[in-house]
Amino acid sequence: MRRYLIIAIAILAAILVMSLVKWWQARRAKARGETVEPSAGIEVSHVIGAFVGLAVFFAGVVILETGASKPGTTYKPAQIKDGRISAGEFNGSADHDN
Repeated sequence: MRRYLIIAIAILAAILVMSLVKWWQARRAKARGETVEPSAGIEVSHVIGAFVGLAVFFAGVVILETGASKPGTTYKPAQIKDGRISAGEFNGSADHDN
């Protein structure tokens, strides 16, 4: 499920950035007195949006997978001992004979 959220966030970020860049370009063109016509091809704003989407995707992967354990391990949740909270940890070995 987490991977689908990362993909969706990256796509939405790319669309948002692309829309903002196109809006900004249209606003600057109107300020210069140029006429703004809708385009049908790939423009610089599309490429920028794609790069930002990829950057968000890879940043999300790195952030969400940092601290993840290897397959085959179990998580021991945090516990309260003598009024103090002990940190949770991953236990077990990832070495399995298949």
